[in-house]
Amino acid sequence: MNPSQRICLGLTLLSLGVGSGCASIVSGRNNDVAIKSYPPQANVVIQNENGETVATAMTPAKVSLKRGNGILRKPPRYVATIAKPGFQPTRVPINPKMNPWVAGNLLIGGPLGLAADSATGAIWRHSPADIKTKLTPYDGAQYSMSQPQNVVQAAYVSD
Repeated sequence: MNPSQRICLGLTLLSLGVGSGCASIVSGRNNDVAIKSYPPQANVVIQNENGETVATAMTPAKVSLKRGNGILRKPPRYVATIAKPGFQPTRVPINPKMNPWVAGNLLIGGPLGLAADSATGAIWRHSPADIKTKLTPYDGAQYSMSQPQNVVQAAYVSD
């Protein structure tokens, strides 16, 4: 490869690196959020700020949520409602936080990389990314988060 070809190849590779953001490459457009409840098999409904349902599942579950709304737009916020018959529903806000991979743009991507991350929404990550909740029964009884224990009942039998 002659020197001019090397220069062309180097510039091409550099432009590819600058044209994409670090967070976009590593994180993508969507963010997975894991949801667990005790007891399990609870219904999950995730709504955006406008009250629109964007995902439904049953615990334990993993849902994929959109990270962003485009360049210079407010990132999406969500609320997960976890409910099961006999238990009080629990609402968990899912808020945007800055994705630490955006820092890679300071070293590699520069302003173009930052714009790419902003456009794809990869500049944001959801918090919490791992939701664990203990549902409260309507009767007020307390349940252990540990594995179910065997219960032995003794009965008195008279002659």
